[in-house]
This record gives sequence, structure tokens and C-alpha cells, in this order.
Amino acid sequence: MFSEDDKEYVIEALTNQVAQTDRPRLSLVTAFIGTSFAEDLTGDTPRELAKDAVRLCIINGWTNQPTWMERLIDNFQLRVIDGKIIEIWERSKSQPPAAIDPLQLTVINNSTLFVNRLNLRRALLSLATPAANVQPILIVTGGSKLGKSYSTNYIDHFSNVKASIITYRIVFDPELGLQTGPQELAKDMVYSLGKAVTSMPPAETNMKLYVRQLAVWVLNEAVQIPGQHWFVLDNFQGKQLRPDTKSFLIELSDRITTGAFAQKCRLILIGFDAGQLTVDPGKISTEIVNHCTVADIEYTITEISARSVRPVNIDKIRSEIISALPNGPEKMFELNQRLRCLLLAVNELNITLAQKEEVDFERMLLAMLIGLPNGSERQAELKNRLEKLNESFNN
Repeated sequence: MFSEDDKEYVIEALTNQVAQTDRPRLSLVTAFIGTSFAEDLTGDTPRELAKDAVRLCIINGWTNQPTWMERLIDNFQLRVIDGKIIEIWERSKSQPPAAIDPLQLTVINNSTLFVNRLNLRRALLSLATPAANVQPILIVTGGSKLGKSYSTNYIDHFSNVKASIITYRIVFDPELGLQTGPQELAKDMVYSLGKAVTSMPPAETNMKLYVRQLAVWVLNEAVQIPGQHWFVLDNFQGKQLRPDTKSFLIELSDRITTGAFAQKCRLILIGFDAGQLTVDPGKISTEIVNHCTVADIEYTITEISARSVRPVNIDKIRSEIISALPNGPEKMFELNQRLRCLLLAVNELNITLAQKEEVDFERMLLAMLIGLPNGSERQAELKNRLEKLNESFNN
């Protein structure tokens, strides 16, 4: 329903409103009388409550009309007081076609592109089954700038569709590498569970024993919470990764394959060298990220174009997206920019031209796309064109 950025914006806007009420929880549940919302809502602070309220509404999806998300937003008049919320809602309110499995979409959350990656999609489906209790670890690997970290967009989408799965993403920052020891990482993981860290094991002089205790502590805190808990650890690699932090990750991988941990927890390591793990290789599945094919790109163009309010010529759009793509590491970045601009243009023109049937939608779409600069300036120029188009209709 929402991209991660849009979701965070809605949570922040909602938190600000909830925090101003005398009874934060009651302010959220009043719009959902007669539903399971109040029973399922968890959290104590305004932000915790707002975050979980958004999560429940995303899970409920389009089951009800008006949707739970629309009820939530309008209960606090967010579309009245915040123009950006209007924009977010307009590009997110459309339900994907019922016949399409949301886990197979290349446009996820109505705004984020995720092209192909069939192996990752299959690996996550497998990871969500009881059969993965004997293989609870997934390694995402591949060359530089192919989209390993970008995988988290789909992992978040997957967990939103699979209501019982909660993901916890932690990204390694090389600039803080020397300050990120096993204690700091373990605390971050427990904090992300929403739990206090007062029960953290005291430091031991025997580091091998201590990282094992920390790993068991993290996993033990997780299994006490309902649902299945997926820890997504991204970019833990390179010279700045401390040896004791690496030892913690190795121990975490070993512990998660045992007992109740294997039933309730999963571990996804993005960019980590699987050869350093000591766990039985049979307990690990691997996805190697590769370049997407022309067929993948064409499929995505077709899916995006199908979202337009009026038919468009796919061949003309295809030429604009595929022609003169750079080679090397820059190819994936540039392709992503072009596809994102196509999606943005279609979404925005759907709003602008919805009531202007006399305007040639295809001609206008191509006018927005043709001649855009390569690189990061592409989207800024497109937004400028779209803004001028809106102004021309409003004058």
C-alpha cells in the first residue's frame, strides 16, 4: 500500500496528532468500533501506537470500504492538514488487480519498483514455511551495485502481505564500524523488538562465550513475542567490521538453527560472506543477485503502463526506457531511475488528466519522458515538467 518512505511519513504525521490527545490509544480505536482493530493494536507510546495502527491498516488492505487506512487518515484529518498526505494517498489508494498475487508484482506498494528477482521471491516464500525450520538462514549476495540492499524493499513488502511475519532491518554503517561491537548490535536488535535491554548478559572476559550469550539473549527475547521474527542484517562486511561483531553474527547463525529459535526466527544476511559461517551449509539458502534481462524490463514497462487511465503504446515507451543504457555498474542505477520516472509520470498524469479526456494521454506521457537527463537529475527534471503541466491547466 505504501512505500517505506511514505509509510514513515504517515507514521510521523499520525504520531504528532496522537501525541496531542489525552488518551492516545482511544483516539486511534474510535474509528474502528466493531472491528478487531482495538484488540490487535499494541504499543504504549504515541509512536508505538501509530506505527502499529499503520501496520494493521496495511495488513487489512482493501478488505473494507472505506479502507482501514482511509479511516485512520481521515479520523485525524491528515488529508486536510497535510498536503503531502494527499499526494501519498492519491498514489497509494488504488488496489492492485485482484487476479494478481501481490507477491508477484514488480510495482510494490504502488510506488516502489522491484524487477524480477524470482530467486529472492521463491526464497522468501520458502523461508515463510515450516520446512524452513531446518534452513532458517538466507544469504543475499552478488556483485557491486546490483541491488543487494535494495532487496529490503521487497522483504518489507513480503512481510506486509504475510501478516504473521515481522521484519527487523539493521544496516551496518562502516563509519561507525569500530564503535559497533557485539553488545551494540545485540542491543539494537532487542530494541527493534520493542523490548527493554536491562536483561542483557553482563560482559565476559571469554569473548567466544559472551557472543554466544548475546545471541541466545536476542533470540530468546524474540521467541517470547507472537509471530515470526525475521532479522535482516545488511552490509555487515569489510575492514571496518570488528572481529567480535563478526563472531556474534557467526554465533547468531549457529543458534538460530536450534530449538524454538528455528521455529520462530529467521536470519537474512545481505552482503555477508557465507564462507565465514560455521553453521552446516545445508541450513543456508542463497540468492545471487544478477542483472535483469530485457524481458524483465519489458514486463515491468507493461505493468506500469497498464496503470494509466487510458491506453498507451508500449513500444514507444519501451524505446525511451531501454535505449542508450550505460554499461557497467551504472546500468542498474540508470535503469531504476528511468522506470521510477515512468511510474511517477503515469501516477501523476492519472491524477492531472483524469477529468480531461480531450487531452491525448500517450502524447502527454511521452512529452514528460523524452529528453530527460540521465542520472539523479532525471527525476528532478520530470517533477519540474509535471509541475509546469499542472500550472498550465490551473491557469
